[in-house]
Amino acid sequence: MDMQKLLKATVQFKASDLHVQVGSPPTVRVDGTMVAINAPPVTAEDLRALVSQIADETQLRRVESERSCDFSYAIPDVARFRINVFHEQGNLCLAARSIPLRIKTFTDLELPAVLQDIAEENRGLVLVTGTTGSGKSTTLAAMIDHLNQTRRLRIVTVEDPIEFVHTSHKSLVAQCEIGRDTPSFAESLRRALRQDPDAILVGELRDAETMRIALQAADTGHLVFSTVHTTNASFTMQRLVAMFPPEERELLQTELATNLAAVVSQRLAVAKQKEKGRIPVLEVMRNTAVISKAIHEGRITSLPQAIANREIGMQLFDQHLADLYKSGQISGTEALRLATNPEAVALSMRGMSTLDTGSGLVH
Repeated sequence: MDMQKLLKATVQFKASDLHVQVGSPPTVRVDGTMVAINAPPVTAEDLRALVSQIADETQLRRVESERSCDFSYAIPDVARFRINVFHEQGNLCLAARSIPLRIKTFTDLELPAVLQDIAEENRGLVLVTGTTGSGKSTTLAAMIDHLNQTRRLRIVTVEDPIEFVHTSHKSLVAQCEIGRDTPSFAESLRRALRQDPDAILVGELRDAETMRIALQAADTGHLVFSTVHTTNASFTMQRLVAMFPPEERELLQTELATNLAAVVSQRLAVAKQKEKGRIPVLEVMRNTAVISKAIHEGRITSLPQAIANREIGMQLFDQHLADLYKSGQISGTEALRLATNPEAVALSMRGMSTLDTGSGLVH
């Protein structure tokens, strides 16, 4: 088997991911569905050979010593790939995420206009959240690219590994990779603050230490972008607070209330027009006076009510789902499948919505 041919086939199928494991044929994920490639089952020898075709000696040593390794791999004029090599029942496995060479714009991705406003904030912490494969990295890349194309800034990214490659345009962009350029997110973020940045992208807020430094950066006038694996704004606040010991949580709530700019949570819905594949569904929370007061006082369960008012572009998932259904972009079945409160979305689809008033919300 040839790894480059498999990766090129992944792009040709317009698949988001390639999975290779012993005993099964190579499989790709197309619009969220797993599809086996017409090829024989992979053997252990096949997989070792495939990994050796794309991993260097340092990465191969990490696979052996740590039993897994993340790295990026590029095929010129085709795509970049985020590679994860790991072990399953004693055998090697490989998962590859396809990353387009061209960074898509807000318009390409059909993202709401409010994301441009959020990207252009002067300072603060912007979090893009969602499950694995929900499009967080693609949305963040669009936000960073927008700044790069329109403003003269110094932008520093810290990633594990680097996914989208940003060529400096109006802005000067530096991209650092964990393991190759820096030992950890926290240490790299400390270093970035000494590099005269205007905007910083941190691939993920994984621990309390990284979170503290990110908030410090926002507090000192920087615009900080990052991701969290949470499904909506309320759960994001709960997750961040839970990172810290009880005696620090009150101070954290104060810092979040002051320095949070926005939380953008994302899911992907299957479009009614098959050629469009999947389209983003967003919950957007911005730091209004009402939101800030609720976070400061620890009233996290009241956040959906405030978001539902749709002030300055805010919206709940269920409101966006109802909008997408009414505009004919997704089916009713898909709207109900992704809904937080299917009953409220069903009422909205019949023109009896209470979503915009916040009533009927699940807290």
